Amino acid sequence: MKNKTLQLIIAVIVAVAIFFTGFTVHLVMDDGAPEDGLTADNTSSTVSQNNTASNDAPSENVVSSETASTESSSDTVSSEKHESSKVESTTSSSTSSTTTDSPLKNELFPGYKYNTTLDIEDNVFLDALVYTGYKLDKHRADGLMWEYVLSKYKKGKGWLSNITYGGGSSGLEKTADGLPNIKAFEKGGLVCASFATYVYFNYLPNVAKIDTSCLKIPEKTYSAQSFYTAAKQWLKDGYTYNIGFTAKDTGTGIKFEADEEIPLGSIIVFRDMDKPKKTEADHITIYVGEKNGYHWVIQTGNKNGPEFCAVERFKFGPDPQWPLKIFATPNCIYDAIGAKQASSQ
Repeated sequence: MKNKTLQLIIAVIVAVAIFFTGFTVHLVMDDGAPEDGLTADNTSSTVSQNNTASNDAPSENVVSSETASTESSSDTVSSEKHESSKVESTTSSSTSSTTTDSPLKNELFPGYKYNTTLDIEDNVFLDALVYTGYKLDKHRADGLMWEYVLSKYKKGKGWLSNITYGGGSSGLEKTADGLPNIKAFEKGGLVCASFATYVYFNYLPNVAKIDTSCLKIPEKTYSAQSFYTAAKQWLKDGYTYNIGFTAKDTGTGIKFEADEEIPLGSIIVFRDMDKPKKTEADHITIYVGEKNGYHWVIQTGNKNGPEFCAVERFKFGPDPQWPLKIFATPNCIYDAIGAKQASSQ
């Protein structure tokens, strides 16, 4: 009888031990499970800049490095930080840029009809490109104006200036008579931000005689992030507004659609496509019009120096880029640009 009682007690102890062991194992296995049934990749493929607006202010002690532009994975030569053109699936998404962080257009620019006064074929921004030594006449004569040409083929066309990609110039260098110092640019090179600085704060005031003193100059003219910060100050000062857009990775390019016509001379800011959560600027371009299915910009983004590129092509190359913001051509200079255009016709 005692043996049976002892056996029963042992059986109960073993059963209890097994129960608590299983319960403990269950707790350990569930400890790291996500809450609410969400998994790490259960995120929306559409990102609104409204959600990132609060994080959009740049850090004063962080400067985004200037990077090469992005064309075909086989044609972009220079890159300072990427070795592969492979894009993670998280960036293969539709991205909306509709913003609420700027005043409405009709509040800032009543009656403005930007592109009606500027000719895509002949305007002050193309003149600024020509001033660098770019052979626009030959580009036209070759019958390839507004046709996309891979970067690796451009040098052989004889269109390019002697300015290459490099951070040795600020874009503000002037000759003794107060004109942009192209020789200095040829010696030191230009990056995207210093090229935009040259156009807005050197060529426009000193050659085209269009006063741009209403606009804040980037503190670091070679930095895309610093230029972006300056453009946001233009916004705060009431001289520009953000144009909404949508951009979708199609696999063969970027499907880019703006919510309205983009004024010639607008600043289009790009971010690093490989880092979709970051809102720092990685590239700066100047918009020069839509034609033949492309949204064209002028920029400096690889060893070719100042050149044409298209927003639709910026996902390619060793340093893929993604549209971040559009700043409309500032209203404090647009009337003067229109007057310059009219006087030349």
